[in-house]
Amino acid sequence: MFDKPARLSVEQIKFYEDYGYLVVPSVVTTSECDMAIHAYDYHAQQSGNKNYTGVMNLDRPEEWRHVYGENSPWIHTYVRQMLAKHPILVDCLETLHKVLPGEVVLMQTMFLYKKHKAPDRIAQFEGWNPHQDGCYHGAPFGGTLTGNIALTDQDRENGCMFIYPGSHKLGRFLEAERKKSFHEEPGQRPGHDVTKALPKEFVGKEVDLPMERGSILILHGGVIHGSYPNESPDRDRPMYLAPYKTAGLPFSVGENGKRQEIPIR
Repeated sequence: MFDKPARLSVEQIKFYEDYGYLVVPSVVTTSECDMAIHAYDYHAQQSGNKNYTGVMNLDRPEEWRHVYGENSPWIHTYVRQMLAKHPILVDCLETLHKVLPGEVVLMQTMFLYKKHKAPDRIAQFEGWNPHQDGCYHGAPFGGTLTGNIALTDQDRENGCMFIYPGSHKLGRFLEAERKKSFHEEPGQRPGHDVTKALPKEFVGKEVDLPMERGSILILHGGVIHGSYPNESPDRDRPMYLAPYKTAGLPFSVGENGKRQEIPIR
């Protein structure tokens, strides 16, 4: 199924270098997207996650023994092998991450359900504040990047992302108002908010980033981005995301993130 490595064009590579992100369409198949959604929905049912809060590190059976017992189901292997190590995603990451020579490694896996508003349940549908992914990881600026997989079509109505193109060229992490992320209180927007520190040249310069199902998005760890709340009456916006870095770079394990260096080859 994955007999052809990804071949990014010169134009795609330059776009990433200039703007700090790249969307590659039609990478993950419809059946793979469906299976990923099924895996995380199954987890929500088994774990009693009725609020559909974000999930971290479902690829690690040792983190979820309290839910599944000693016998790890297929779910952990699927997340690790078919999402975190998706060959085309890995090829793109390795092509674009040029900070230091060396192996690109996974740090953790994450998932956002981003359920639509529904009267019969409490749902996590808030948007994320403008933030920089790399400030969470504790690695040097530019040492990390994030791989994202859009598991359904996403647009502004159901909470697509917005991005500040070229903001990674600031070369630093902005002072942020610290916010809980993945453990936020109901009605509170997650994401370490850099709005007050946003340089004047970027104020009002965010662009919407709609994506088709099966697209992958590579984000430089320093590019500023956020997302809209899901205001759709009937469409969820599930998304898989995971940070990667150059092997050997210092990083923060994190009390909740529990980051590790995990080979992707």
